[in-house]
Amino acid sequence: MDFNTLLFGGLSILSLAVFFYLSRFKASSRQTQREDRIDWSSRQFSLWKVFLCCLVAAIGVAFLAA
Repeated sequence: MDFNTLLFGGLSILSLAVFFYLSRFKASSRQTQREDRIDWSSRQFSLWKVFLCCLVAAIGVAFLAA
């Protein structure tokens, strides 16, 4: 095994340990029951517009790469 494998393997194990340790804690009711919460049910961006922008960007990159 080389040093990169040991380094990134150790980093991934450490990050998983921190993630599972911190996932035990829950947000307080003061954080979850607020008056100024974001309304996630309304869409600010149309999915159709996002799709078209991505399509135009992909075509532009394809033309630049050719």
